[in-house]
Amino acid sequence: MSLDTVGTLLAAIANLLHEGLWLLARADKSFWGPDEHEQVRALEEALDDAKKDFQELPPHVNGQVYYENDRKPESIAELESLHARFNLHIQNLRNWAAAGGAVNPVWAAETAHLRRLLHRAQCRAAARIFALGRESEPRCLGAFLVYRKQRAWAGGGGGGPDAATGGGGGEYGRRQLEELVACNAVGKFERFGDQDVAFVCDFCDGYLVWEDLESMPSLRSVDDRALARADPASPGGQQQQEPPAPPPAGEGVEHWQATGFALSTREEKSVVFAPLAIGNHVAPAPGQWRARVACPFCEDRYVLAQGDDEMEQIRYGHDENTFEDLAAFQGHLEWQHTALPRPALLPSARESCTVM
Repeated sequence: MSLDTVGTLLAAIANLLHEGLWLLARADKSFWGPDEHEQVRALEEALDDAKKDFQELPPHVNGQVYYENDRKPESIAELESLHARFNLHIQNLRNWAAAGGAVNPVWAAETAHLRRLLHRAQCRAAARIFALGRESEPRCLGAFLVYRKQRAWAGGGGGGPDAATGGGGGEYGRRQLEELVACNAVGKFERFGDQDVAFVCDFCDGYLVWEDLESMPSLRSVDDRALARADPASPGGQQQQEPPAPPPAGEGVEHWQATGFALSTREEKSVVFAPLAIGNHVAPAPGQWRARVACPFCEDRYVLAQGDDEMEQIRYGHDENTFEDLAAFQGHLEWQHTALPRPALLPSARESCTVM
C-alpha cells in the first residue's frame, strides 16, 4: 500500500520541475535559440500554475491539511502516473545536459501538455474531497464555484443576472461577461464533432454539449414582450431610447435563454445560456461522460420538510430536478420556466372531457 498523499506527490512533481529549470540555468547559453528559451518559459509556467492551484484549491475543501493529506485511491493513482510522466520528461533534459546540443522543440509542447494534466489532476483531487464532505450539494466543485458567484451577484443587487431594474443594460451585460470568465476558470469550451460545442469541466471531466451551434453566445437574450410587461408605462410598439434591464427572476420569468445560430442552417436558435448550465452541472454518473444538470429554479422552490430523514429528502429533491443532459434540461426549461406566459392553447381537463 502506497504511503504517498496528494501533498507528497505534488511536492515530488514540483521538485522535478525545479530540477528541469536548474539544468537549463546551469547550461551554456552562448548558442541558445528560441527553442531553449521557450522550454524555460514552459517549465516556469507549469511550476507557477501548480503553485497557484496548490494555494487556491484547499480553501474550498476545508483547508490545506485535508488537501495535502488526502489519500483517495483515485487521486493517488492519477498523481503517481503523472509523476512518472514528469520524471520521463525531465530525463530528456538530464540527457541533453550531459550530451549537449540543441533542445528538442517538441519538449516545450510536452511540458505544456503535462502542465494542463497536472492542473486537471489537482482539480479532480479537490473535487473528490468536496463531494465527500458536501453530500447534500449536487453540483461538482467546478459548478459550485460558478454557482456561488452567481448567487452572490443575485443577492447583492448591482445588476446581477437576477437583479431588479436599476443596474441598466450595460451593467447587466458586464455581469454576464464576468460569468463567462468564471466558467473559463473551471473548464474550457471546445468544438465537439463537426457541429456541436462542448464545455469540459476540469473538476469532474463532465461534458455539456450544445448541439448544432455555430458559436457560443456570450449574453442572455430577453424577449421584448417580457420587457414590455416589466415596464407597463412604456407604450406598445414605441422604441425605447435606453433598453431596460430584465425584470427580477421569479416563477415563470427566469431568463435562461441565449440566442445563437445553428451551424447547419445559420438560423437563429434559442439555447441555454452557458454559465447557467455550467453553474448547475452535476458530475457524470459512473461510466458516463455527459454531465447532468440540476435545475436551480426548481431547487429554489424546493421546500425541505424537517424530520429524521432530512438527508434522504435532500437527495430526493435533487434527483427529481436533475436532468441527464443539456437537451433534457432545455426541454424542462422551455415548459416549466419560460420567460413568456404559456399560451392557453391546451384545453382544461373539463373541456377535454366534454370534447371527448
